[in-house]
Amino acid sequence: MRIGLSTPIDVDALRPYLDVADAVIPSGMGGSAITPLIQGLLEAGHQVSVYSLDPKVTTPVVLRGSQLTIYLGHFRPRARQRCPDLFRQEGKELARFIHQDKPEIVHAHWAYEFALGALMSGYPHLITLHDNPWVVLRYVPDAYRVVRLLLKLRILRWGKNFTAVSPYIAEALKSKNRHPIVVPNAVRPAPGGPRSFPTGPRRRIISMQAEWSSLKNVDTALLAFREVRQRLGSDVEYWLYGPNYGLNGQAHQWAKAHGVAEGVHFAGKATHNEIITLLPDFDVMLHPSREESFGMTLVEAMQAGVPVIAGAKSGAVPWVLDYGKHGILTDINSPAAIADALCHLLTQPQLYEKLSREGITTVQERFSIPIVTAAYEQQYRRILGQIAPQAVSTLSY
Repeated sequence: MRIGLSTPIDVDALRPYLDVADAVIPSGMGGSAITPLIQGLLEAGHQVSVYSLDPKVTTPVVLRGSQLTIYLGHFRPRARQRCPDLFRQEGKELARFIHQDKPEIVHAHWAYEFALGALMSGYPHLITLHDNPWVVLRYVPDAYRVVRLLLKLRILRWGKNFTAVSPYIAEALKSKNRHPIVVPNAVRPAPGGPRSFPTGPRRRIISMQAEWSSLKNVDTALLAFREVRQRLGSDVEYWLYGPNYGLNGQAHQWAKAHGVAEGVHFAGKATHNEIITLLPDFDVMLHPSREESFGMTLVEAMQAGVPVIAGAKSGAVPWVLDYGKHGILTDINSPAAIADALCHLLTQPQLYEKLSREGITTVQERFSIPIVTAAYEQQYRRILGQIAPQAVSTLSY
């Protein structure tokens, strides 16, 4: 099958599938969520094309391999350039790539400009929903998110075929005529394995967050960690990774101002590959986020054998952790509740080792590349079977 994906990507992660050797190539807009799906489709023998964007690309770039082709166009770098026309220029660029490539089906991700390009092309489409724009706007209430919301609403009205990465997102974005099918994100194989209960005084907790914000809720986790150290000893460590979590960054400044910096390692930004390599060195993943549409870091921690503590009401989190069977769910708005969960896990050897083993198993059964790839292949065939052969024409916008 000739499958096109309209999506942001990390181009360098796909370098092994391209005939570029050591050439300098554009980086793309980043993001690791779609890489496992692309790998799965290639391993299944499909011909795959990716239509993507990069703010540093001013003239279209085409990168080719034996099975994979990547088209990269220009993403206008300033929000005030993209907002007035609701990302129409980006959509047209992606639609041009699709017409040039002529896939059998286009699979778009995130239901914004990449879905816009897929719909403008007129080709059979599948759109995967990764977030709830109403929640995004609630936590980041600015004009840019309003524009993104308007674009998403247009995509939801225009599109015909949808999947969602979790039941939480499917339920939030369903309508009378729109019933997204749940297909989760896939995770790449990575180091790790079943863990023994950590018996030494040095125990390491890790959190990975994209930004310092009310949504990510790390201030509550820092308050909880102070109590954990008081109860379990000063050898317990809390490591924070993310762009705003380095020395003297926003998180560090807040922690010092509130007297909760002791025992905290503000590690800062790390690449996805670095995090995956580091995960097996930690004992617990604490994920205090108030909302997740999926929660890839949870799946990556479980795959590494690291037990997870996360929010009982944090969007898709309970579903990812199988409603507490494969991780501990708690009230992440309460420092005391988080501290109780951490202390309980780190003093219960049987529970700890059970969660480690079963986390690995659930990832293999629910989120592995073959499982997710097969689910999407089924959707592609369903959609193509429903659409009668017809001339492809560009839809109006």
